[in-house]
Amino acid sequence: MRNSKERIHYIEERKKPVERTVRIWVQGGWKDFDVYSVPVDALLLNADNRRFRAERMWAQEHLGRELDPENNPVDELSIASLLLDVSHRVEGDRVVGKPSGNYEALKNDWLLRKQESPLWIRPDGTVRNGNRRLSMIKRLQKELGSSSLEVVEAIILPETLIDEPSLLEMEQREQLTENFKVRYNDIDYLLALREAAEMREIQWHDRESIETVAGQLQSMVEKSKGEVVRDLFAVKYMDLFLEDSEQPGQYHRLLKTLERFRDIGRMMMQVEEQYPLEAAEILQTLFAAVRSGKGHLDIRMIRAMFKSDRSRFDKLASKVAEAEANWDTTAGPSLSNPQSPTLFDVSVSDDETDTDGEGPGPDVANYPKVEVSTAIDLAIDGFSASQQDDLAQVLQEVWNRLEVITDGDRLSAALTGDDGSAVRRSLRRIIEWVDTNRHLVESAE
Repeated sequence: MRNSKERIHYIEERKKPVERTVRIWVQGGWKDFDVYSVPVDALLLNADNRRFRAERMWAQEHLGRELDPENNPVDELSIASLLLDVSHRVEGDRVVGKPSGNYEALKNDWLLRKQESPLWIRPDGTVRNGNRRLSMIKRLQKELGSSSLEVVEAIILPETLIDEPSLLEMEQREQLTENFKVRYNDIDYLLALREAAEMREIQWHDRESIETVAGQLQSMVEKSKGEVVRDLFAVKYMDLFLEDSEQPGQYHRLLKTLERFRDIGRMMMQVEEQYPLEAAEILQTLFAAVRSGKGHLDIRMIRAMFKSDRSRFDKLASKVAEAEANWDTTAGPSLSNPQSPTLFDVSVSDDETDTDGEGPGPDVANYPKVEVSTAIDLAIDGFSASQQDDLAQVLQEVWNRLEVITDGDRLSAALTGDDGSAVRRSLRRIIEWVDTNRHLVESAE
């Protein structure tokens, strides 16, 4: 295996100009870069690739070490799997997975049309843009053994010409766009956006600063300013959630939660401006929804409840606080490392492996998940019913549920079971409601 100096010499000796250039926006203007044909065996996958940062953190925790493809050939295979596969797992000393539909599409496109755009590499062969394609090529070499895969086209970016901050911005502009062929995974996208915002000295506590930075980034990510503001608030509250969980920076524990934090961000944008004194209590309820495994649609319903039925939301917040009061956090509210960074079972079809798919949420040690989840379900159910105009339908839905428990033995067992006091309390409420409203039925007949 070649070291950095040997790769520099090898590339310099074997590179061949292909008589064309590419234009790239860099340092505030367009610049033409010469394209070279370079040997594939001189190129090194970038372990710090921002496209799979959270997945890399997941892999390193499960492997118990840093990924180092320069000195460990097995790690190159692991990185390739993180870039090309789904349903990841650790086998022995490496990460393996199932080839994704995106990998198959990338492979077929390459075999049909060859290389469309050059890779970006440093002089030592470290790939800064094009790691997925290089991973695919190296995998194809093993599958096909084709001599036509021995060289690729690349532009070479020495640090004397393009320093690290400039290259970072080039990568972000190239890779953060929504119409990019294979988008960042959800948390990786937020991390790349966070890094771009930090480079512009964003002040996360200052709404005006967030708005200003969003305006600076919107052309880079090809979104509206409002969408970028939304995503920056998602970043802000993702960080606050990890800090509240005493695991700052452990982003791999929040894979497949992008939409949850987007909806939290949307709600907290309003709360910060209109209800600053109540923000902590409201945020506690939203974070509780994440910890109890609720998806973004549930969080969206909680947001709607807050806007149009504040008393119901306040009752939910009280129940959440009551449940969390019994939460044993003596060892810290730790989040587990998910078994798979893609959170998909190996039986999932390629059509279902969309990178925007929502996972089950973080697993929180000792959390009163059942109590909090039930409180949220009941609050949302009551809120949904209150929004219905068709009273006949509401009553029919109530009867449908009561009919399920008309079996006397089942009800008797529930009344004397572990949850007997709660069952009796609910049953008394139903009986009292019937007694109170019985005269309405009698007078209408």
